[in-house]
Amino acid sequence: MLKVNTKIRVKSPKEIFKTLDENGCLDNLPFMQEMLQYCGKEFIISGKVEKTCVDNPTMYMAEFINNNVFFLSDLRCSGEFHDGCQRACRIFWKEDWLEELNYNLKETSDELNTSDELTRKLKVKKTDEVYFCQSTELRNATKPLSMKEKIQKLFCDYKNRNYNLIHLIKVVVFPLLRKFQKKIKDTEPKGHLTSTPTEVLNLQPGETVEIKSFDEIKKTLDVSGRNKGLLFDSDMIQLCGKRFKVRNRLDKMILERNGKMIEVNNTVILEGVTCQCFFAFGGCPRREFQFWREVWLKRVE
Repeated sequence: MLKVNTKIRVKSPKEIFKTLDENGCLDNLPFMQEMLQYCGKEFIISGKVEKTCVDNPTMYMAEFINNNVFFLSDLRCSGEFHDGCQRACRIFWKEDWLEELNYNLKETSDELNTSDELTRKLKVKKTDEVYFCQSTELRNATKPLSMKEKIQKLFCDYKNRNYNLIHLIKVVVFPLLRKFQKKIKDTEPKGHLTSTPTEVLNLQPGETVEIKSFDEIKKTLDVSGRNKGLLFDSDMIQLCGKRFKVRNRLDKMILERNGKMIEVNNTVILEGVTCQCFFAFGGCPRREFQFWREVWLKRVE
């Protein structure tokens, strides 16, 4: 079994081809064309994926089939072969696609070249409208966890060094505290608008922005806490008033729940600003980027 914080090598396309079924999957998890660029390269295992959230059709926590999936550093999908999806999901790696380093072995150039046969096997779409990627196939590649199993996963995460003690306490206490607060009073951020405003800043990667105060942002939300359909989540409140760099614009993305591409307006992703999942019992390691309407931000000169 591979261990966290150790260096590994991604196997060659030829080796990975042997692990895939007719749909380019292993245990229903696709090996995507965006992953081919990493073949033959070395990375640090940043975490063992004991569980993951799945948004299909509603959000729940699940375990991968055979429980043998890892994260490598913070490698994310570029969306290059999925018509430029800009969601930047973290990539899941099956253990069969990785190997411990053996510097006595030398790969030939033919082994590291991507074969046409492998490229043809890696699907991008199911239909003209429905895409095929790790995110859209999570439901098929995982199995839901019971509450007992979620508790067991806490010990696994700690044992595998995914969590330190402080983080472990947070992903247990915070969800219970939030549940208790909601019984007393609805603490979700909500506004009073029926039609929400928009603002066009045309922010570009590398620009510095400041997240507006929570009072300012509330004035842009409807009664469900959304602006033009995009939720301002409660864990985003703690970031109000802080400054970040723009990572990329979010103009289009593939929805996990139905595999369809949607257009997104006046929205960006901020560098390093990801969901911490402290409000989901046991947490989730995906660290999905949060989406920020430009109306919630102000440019810093």
